[in-house]
Amino acid sequence: MISENPLFEKAKQQQETLTLSDISPRWAKRLGERQELPVPTSITWLRWWFEIIWPPKCVVGEAHGFTRSYTNCCSECGKIGDKFSLYFTLNLCSKLEENKQRFVKHWNKEHALLQSRCTVA
Repeated sequence: MISENPLFEKAKQQQETLTLSDISPRWAKRLGERQELPVPTSITWLRWWFEIIWPPKCVVGEAHGFTRSYTNCCSECGKIGDKFSLYFTLNLCSKLEENKQRFVKHWNKEHALLQSRCTVA
């Protein structure tokens, strides 16, 4: 059967790799590749800052359906979310880019392929 072929499965997984735009579309637009963040302390920057430090509204929270459930069930997502807050606050664009890549890699490995979403009872 074709679906049991390991090469077929690997090719299928590579085609289904999600991008930040797929995972967290709002934040993907905000943290786009142009590496231009709003001027620190501007109204836009403050609004984004309040969202990026609040777990349900941050990059990782958006991926988890605008919930904070990931803070209890996925420690790696929690660490990544904390780093987004820190790097945004300090206006470290290169570190934000590294963290975006880390998040996308983690999401594709741990959440997308398993179609898992954290649920907290």
